[in-house]
Amino acid sequence: MSIDFIMDHQDEARPQRGTLIDVVIVLIIVLTATFSAYTTYIGFSFDLPSLLAGFLCIVIGLALLAINLVIRRARREGLPLQGPFIGFLIVFVFSFISNTNAIYTFFVQRDIVGQTQEAAWRVFDAETNRLLAAIAAIPSVSEFAERQAELEIARRNLRQQITDSRNPGFGSLAQQHFRDIESLLGLQLTPLRAPDTTAPMPQQARYAEELDAFIEEQARIRLGNHPARPILELRDRTNELRALYESKMIAKDYDRDTTDLMARDLSSISFRATELLDENPVRAEINNAADEIGSFRYTWRNFVNLISPAAIILSVLLGALLDLLAPLLSVLLYRYEEEV
Repeated sequence: MSIDFIMDHQDEARPQRGTLIDVVIVLIIVLTATFSAYTTYIGFSFDLPSLLAGFLCIVIGLALLAINLVIRRARREGLPLQGPFIGFLIVFVFSFISNTNAIYTFFVQRDIVGQTQEAAWRVFDAETNRLLAAIAAIPSVSEFAERQAELEIARRNLRQQITDSRNPGFGSLAQQHFRDIESLLGLQLTPLRAPDTTAPMPQQARYAEELDAFIEEQARIRLGNHPARPILELRDRTNELRALYESKMIAKDYDRDTTDLMARDLSSISFRATELLDENPVRAEINNAADEIGSFRYTWRNFVNLISPAAIILSVLLGALLDLLAPLLSVLLYRYEEEV
């Protein structure tokens, strides 16, 4: 009787010796299932509606929790593991795919976006420089650009002379600037009636503005249809875009939308150059597909193309470990308890 009593007492005490391990294993099961559910949501949310992705993450999270608890119990009680492991593998397939996608996206999203934008800027910089050089080499365009620059200077000189406090009004110096403008425009203008040189300065300033607006309108009529004007507009637009994107590169302001805009703008510039120039100097295109991340099809393509191999390896390992950790610990640690 005493021996039976001792054996019964040992059997009752055995679960108590595993209490700490039980707590740790259950905690790991809960934490890994919760985190796996979260990464499952992130991984699916790029391709599926939020509600559906949320539903799948709850189902997979609860399934992992339940199956890992079943594996733990089966291991403790010496029950067959074939059924629980088959169920685990079914859930693991979906969880591993979404986990790997989410983890890979997290690792590469900044690096790959930055690398793609840097490469895009190098193409944009080279191609637009080639375009600007081609435009500058056209004599008629250079001549027209110089003429426009001289016209702007003459207009500014005229405004300043009319409002010069030492010699205000439309005097001899102002009239000389006006004749320079007529020469640049290639036509004779009838100036607006000027106020007396003794008129107050605000009146002189208003006259200068009205006269300049009149000259601007005549210049638009005279030069608006010049063949070189649209080419210069393309040049100015190209310079504006170069300044915009260069500032983003200097600030390391990396964004997928910026790369997409850069690609579209270069394509638009190239199309316009084809219309205006005898030969389009823009030859290369920007590849803005490499920074497409998040969606399963983009991740799969990046895996096939070995984009960021280190991130691929880490995401696969972590995606698998996240779900395999709990069942592996149950098998290893509870087997150790049984042997003790």
